[in-house]
Amino acid sequence: IRQEGTSLRFVQTGRVGDSDFTAHFAGTVKGGRMEGVLKSDLGELKVAGRRMRVVGPAAGTWDMTIKAGERGYTGRLVITAADGKLAGTWQSEMGEHVISDVAFSQGKLTFKRASTIQGRQWESTFEGSVKGHVLTGVFKSDRGESAGVGRRVGATAVGKWDLQIASESGSRQQVLKVNPDLSGLLGPTEIERITVDGDQVGFKTAVVFGDRTYDIAFSGKIAGGKLAGEMTTSRGTSKVEGSKRQVAKAAKAEPAKKAVRQPDVIYVPTPQPVVDKMLELAKVGKDDVVYDLGCGDGRIVVTAASRFGCKGVGYDINPVRVRESRQNVEKSKVGDLVRIEQKDIFTLDLSGASVVTLYLLPDLNVKLIPQLEKLKDGSRIVSHDFDMRGVQPDRVITIEDSDDAYGDHTIYLWTTPLKRTEAGQR
Repeated sequence: IRQEGTSLRFVQTGRVGDSDFTAHFAGTVKGGRMEGVLKSDLGELKVAGRRMRVVGPAAGTWDMTIKAGERGYTGRLVITAADGKLAGTWQSEMGEHVISDVAFSQGKLTFKRASTIQGRQWESTFEGSVKGHVLTGVFKSDRGESAGVGRRVGATAVGKWDLQIASESGSRQQVLKVNPDLSGLLGPTEIERITVDGDQVGFKTAVVFGDRTYDIAFSGKIAGGKLAGEMTTSRGTSKVEGSKRQVAKAAKAEPAKKAVRQPDVIYVPTPQPVVDKMLELAKVGKDDVVYDLGCGDGRIVVTAASRFGCKGVGYDINPVRVRESRQNVEKSKVGDLVRIEQKDIFTLDLSGASVVTLYLLPDLNVKLIPQLEKLKDGSRIVSHDFDMRGVQPDRVITIEDSDDAYGDHTIYLWTTPLKRTEAGQR
């Protein structure tokens, strides 16, 4: 591919039936539009294209839970992207709400909300962080502050899927891309809306080929990073099987105990450079005992044991994560130092730890404070990305990460006894 100014050239190779072909494109690109001619032994084709719209991680539908003191309520935040601008709506059974001034930059989402409930009107601002499929932040108004946590609707479908489409005439491969707002692409064909209801997923679109239009309908199920269903066109029905890219496969292991309840957060692995920095910031040594609350695949306690020779315990309520963690411990040969337990972290006695690591949510960190205050003096608590409202951190550092679509990483360090702020003492 060669581009000089607005001039664009490239070479395309492919196969039609049993014949290979090579085509040469020459044209121009300007203002998000492309025009030119594609030449091959098969002839010439005029080509016109437009740049695909980019859907950022803030776009989509978020089921929000808001906590104001002891009271809580829910709502649905819908963020849409059009012409490079964001807009929002708030759906709730309580009153009317208007969203304005929506902006997203470096992983931070902000907007204003004008609310009317039972004739009373007020305005609030929201500032929060998008990490994976979780939105956390705070609403502020003259009434005070309220914590908000949102979870993306249809999160299990978002991402790229490698599809195998099989029919009586043969099979072919295709890529399905599901955007955060549940729009998508089937190969180069745009999908306006993908519906996700539990494990059910479906969409309809159309492919234009010459003067003909072919309608496409898909219906299937998602389970464990796998997609299975049927695709129907005017030519018939094809079976579809797909795998989601970059989804870890859990190998068989010993049965884990059944979770007493659903996990509080969606599993998002902490990047290894962040793990290393967390342990460095906590000054972990061989005499420490590291507890990782919500241990995921166990990488934090495994890294601590491998690098420093210290003991570690990983706790997770999800049996899949427990299996993955135990496999990681076995593979890394640190079973003499590390154990993994399936437990509810809010029922634990943490007094045996000298270092506690967290990658939860702000409200969950706050919920842990009574347990954390029972740690021995001098114990260290390290959190990835999320703070602990009402407690003053000893250090806060940022790790720049240009490769992460969700922005840079923040690490918080606290040392016991915890330093309560004025807000935390109320």
